[in-house]
Amino acid sequence: MKRVAVIALVSYLALVLEFLMYNFWGKWGCPSLSILVVIFFNLYLGIRFSIIAAVFCGIFQDSLGLSPFGTHVLVYVAGSYATTLVRRYVYQPGSRFSRAVVTFFVVVACFGVEAVLTNMSHELQLGALLTNVLIPQLLATMIAATWIYAQLKNIGIFFKLKS
Repeated sequence: MKRVAVIALVSYLALVLEFLMYNFWGKWGCPSLSILVVIFFNLYLGIRFSIIAAVFCGIFQDSLGLSPFGTHVLVYVAGSYATTLVRRYVYQPGSRFSRAVVTFFVVVACFGVEAVLTNMSHELQLGALLTNVLIPQLLATMIAATWIYAQLKNIGIFFKLKS
């Protein structure tokens, strides 16, 4: 139960920090902290707790977003499964490059799922989506990933999440 409470708190803090960063620096300075939280809990505690983190992050994002409720939950759960897939075939524990590769593939996968879900009734403008959404989100998230993972690991150690 303690793990679930910590995951909920970290997910909420990720949403608040995303909101503040977006308002301060705009889309080019706002990493997707929610995706990083989902990835971290998958790598640190496993798929079960990653799905819990995905549900919390998705509910918090959906409560503020304009898309239909449940869209972000589905995106983050898909990101959790994408993390498991990439972790199984590419990830090497302890490697920063490996964590960056996992982050890259999961951010791209989440972007793809979100692009399909939010543009189902409209014509998909892939060029505009790539230049205005994916590139800023991917760059900011990749730059912040290593530091965020280190801080999340410190939180995990502080709360003794790993047995």
